[in-house]
Amino acid sequence: MQPIGIIKEFDKLGRLVIPKELKKRYHFTDSVEIIATKDGILLKNPTYFLAEREQK
Repeated sequence: MQPIGIIKEFDKLGRLVIPKELKKRYHFTDSVEIIATKDGILLKNPTYFLAEREQK
């Protein structure tokens, strides 16, 4: 697999668009899991979905 290096800027609201090439390569669909590590930020396909707790 050939590496892809892309520099993107945040918009005024702090959003970042994931390029179509990366979404296709890593099979990102509706959501992505964001993990902060000591080396940077990791994006991966979520293995689970967070659910809201029921209010008692």
